[in-house]
Amino acid sequence: MKLIVFIVLFTLLSGCNSIQKPVAPHLLFHQPNDVSTDALVAQSYLLLSQEAYRLKDHDYEFELLNELADYEYGPAQLEIAKKLLKGHGKEYVQGTPLEWTVKAAERDYIPAILFLAQWYRYGGDGVDVDLKEAMNLYARAIELGDYSAATELGYIFIRHWREEKGYETAQQLFANAAYHGDVKALCGLGIVYRESKELRDLDKAADYFQVSYVRGYKECAFELGYLYHRSKPDTQQALRWYQVAAKNGSRDALNNLGMMYNNGDGVDIDYNRAKSYFEQAVEQGSRLSFGNLGSLYELGKGVERDYDKAIYWYQKGIDRQDAQSMHNLGTLYNLGRGIEKDRAKALTLFEQAADLGNRFSAFNIANAYFYADGKEQSDELALEYYLVSARSGYAPAFCQAAEVALKESWALARPYFHEGAKLGQESCLKSLVKGMRANKERDIPVVGLLKAFANRDVAFANEMLGHIYQFGEFGLLINFKKARSFYLKAGELGAGNAFANLGFLYEQGELVERDLDTAVSFYQKAAEMGSALGKNNLATFYLNGVAVKKDRTKAIELYKEAAEQHNTAALINLGDIYLEYNSKDYQEKACTLFKKAFELGAKRAAINHSRCIIEQYGDIQSAFQLLEESRGQDCNLCVVKQAELILNKQLAGKQQLDAFSMLQNAAQAGNAAAAYKLASLYESDDIEPQDLALAFNWYRTSVTLGKVDALNKIAEFYWIGKGVDKSEDDAVEAISQLAKAKNFNVASFIGEHFYHGVNVDIDFNKARYYFMKAAQQNDGMALNSLGVIYRDGLRVAVDTERAKDYFERSANLGVPDAMHNLGALNLSQNQEKDGLEWLQRAADKQFVKSYILLGDYYARHDTSEESMRKAVKWLQLAADEKVPDGMYKLAMLLKKQDHNKFTTEIQMWLKAAASGGHQAAVSELEEYKLQRR
Repeated sequence: MKLIVFIVLFTLLSGCNSIQKPVAPHLLFHQPNDVSTDALVAQSYLLLSQEAYRLKDHDYEFELLNELADYEYGPAQLEIAKKLLKGHGKEYVQGTPLEWTVKAAERDYIPAILFLAQWYRYGGDGVDVDLKEAMNLYARAIELGDYSAATELGYIFIRHWREEKGYETAQQLFANAAYHGDVKALCGLGIVYRESKELRDLDKAADYFQVSYVRGYKECAFELGYLYHRSKPDTQQALRWYQVAAKNGSRDALNNLGMMYNNGDGVDIDYNRAKSYFEQAVEQGSRLSFGNLGSLYELGKGVERDYDKAIYWYQKGIDRQDAQSMHNLGTLYNLGRGIEKDRAKALTLFEQAADLGNRFSAFNIANAYFYADGKEQSDELALEYYLVSARSGYAPAFCQAAEVALKESWALARPYFHEGAKLGQESCLKSLVKGMRANKERDIPVVGLLKAFANRDVAFANEMLGHIYQFGEFGLLINFKKARSFYLKAGELGAGNAFANLGFLYEQGELVERDLDTAVSFYQKAAEMGSALGKNNLATFYLNGVAVKKDRTKAIELYKEAAEQHNTAALINLGDIYLEYNSKDYQEKACTLFKKAFELGAKRAAINHSRCIIEQYGDIQSAFQLLEESRGQDCNLCVVKQAELILNKQLAGKQQLDAFSMLQNAAQAGNAAAAYKLASLYESDDIEPQDLALAFNWYRTSVTLGKVDALNKIAEFYWIGKGVDKSEDDAVEAISQLAKAKNFNVASFIGEHFYHGVNVDIDFNKARYYFMKAAQQNDGMALNSLGVIYRDGLRVAVDTERAKDYFERSANLGVPDAMHNLGALNLSQNQEKDGLEWLQRAADKQFVKSYILLGDYYARHDTSEESMRKAVKWLQLAADEKVPDGMYKLAMLLKKQDHNKFTTEIQMWLKAAASGGHQAAVSELEEYKLQRR
């Protein structure tokens, strides 16, 4: 009856229409059976169904909807879907809400397409999130002319593909929709200009946000608040717009206001205020605020700590699919805090949160798989979850993902290290630099990344840039000034190793004039800051008395500290000192240190470690194998030691030919030490057949490969004519090349060779000739040597005044030997004041001969107590340096003071001097033994 009335009414209405107006396609019936095409009928049926629902006449309501649905009318199909979602009408229709929505969408009914797209976008009600399907549906709606779909698609890109390509695509979609009047698209454009790195323009973003808000998209007030909160800090503006957004119903604005007061973000911390905002946001259904409110109770912020209430709010959030609540409760289970510890429940919650995009939970799950902590170890799943975490905004996860990928290959790991470095992760940058250096790569602008970090006062970046400019890496030229600048900045930021590296530059004197005083000052700074490298290098200065007073005890102390910090150089250096003690206990200590250095990666420790294996265990085969595994750039001597084991017939099954073959292969591969060893073997009388010409060639090869000390042998061969034509000029040239390689004064160095007969015959005339040339260049060593020549009359008439002049010139250049010689000469001429002054200056530079001469002077000067005290002091210093003459003279002075008694101390010093070859000490001990008989 009702249907007949409606048909009559419709007929009357249609008779009033003089002109037929076209209607939108989506409002038309599908016409498989020539049903009426006028959309008014369908619209009227739909209106009647809504009225029937209001009157609670559900039979009639669904009679109308089913009839429309039978004709595949999209609006009716969508209406049925929505009613079913509300739990209404299941008894009247067949099919699920999703099936009805799909039917409507298939009819190109745009509201149904948009409804279905949103359903797949957010999931729920039996539908899993499927962004790909949502995007396809939005694209379909755009094709049908709905520009709001372009806006929604743009939002998917900026929310889920936060990469430049995603922002570029979103910008195009928003611009198209905005052109057609969609005000929400204007807000989207603002987000693009706020978040994109390449398109970033915060002023433009603010303009778009304000225009969108003014034109009616009130939700954009939140984006303005967020802009001034995070991107363009202005606390007052952030508060203003968040409050505007909150008044317009933005629960996210309420949540962020709570977070500002919770964290003291531009405002004073106020937990009560934060709690109030979180509670308001919760009332409006903010999922995030459940977790934040629970966190206040968990941490006792503004409220009494109450784990039960925290868990209550977390559970509320979990019921609403809040990932942060899941993560927080999972953390409580994981730590057993306020609840019984349960790793399994923690992981379940972390997995749920990770699936919802929580980056921290994804990271925890990745760790569980990587470290097999509650999950079966799986690098594949660990990598998957690390990447989920990283791409959700947790940058450290890129570094972990890279470490997993590194197990497979550097090529796979490198892009993850790069991404992490770009996002500010120092550990990623360190690994990226290390890997690129090892693989000799330059294609990633790593220097630019380092400079960006350096500008943020990151110590590591400054130190690494100093290293790069020191050695000229990654395509940059060596530049001392820049290296120094970056090292200084790194040191000021707390990187002690940077000061140590800078000290080394001044010690070596390759990029800057050598300055040992400056070097030691930087080593001291580095050591004070805890740098193991600085401690090791400073210890070496103390051990040798370089720019500091010689102090073996201090050196050992510093070596020990550096060794405890696993500095391999210190471990080896300390081991070498222990070897000098000739004690079984110290030998074992030394071997322990060498082993530790080797295990820490110091391949050069393999030499001493292998020797210890042989001496302690007699296991030559294991020692040989260890040397085999350590061969290479870090241990060029390893192959030499292997060859020596074979040649000494210590290794069964290996012959002399094997040793030569092994050395030759190593030399041909670029090992200078192997080439030098081959040369020495062919030169030796002990090896058959001797071949001096081949020896010469291998010495020359070793020079080419970098062993410049072999130039001494080249000079010797040319001088004598061993295996090559005799040539004094070529011998001198070889010595000159060696001097240049070692940055010595060439003329002075050649003079020293002739003076001491190093690889050439002693020739004082030639020595004086070269020293004279070097003296013209103000070389201190040459000036001192000339002083000796004229003082001692070496192929010249004795001329003490000329000698004194040369000594003084050399002494004023800081040469301790010359200071001593000048002091001794003055004393011999009874110029005691000047003599003692120069000897004191030489002694201050730890010149041991001056210790002895000063001791002798005070011992025989007079018998006063003060004079004897000074004599003992200086001779004690000489004895402490293990100088036989110093030990002997100290013993004899102490004997004299003790009325010729042989005390235990005197015997100790005499025995030590005698073991050092001091004949007078030997005689004194023998006489003592005779007296005791």
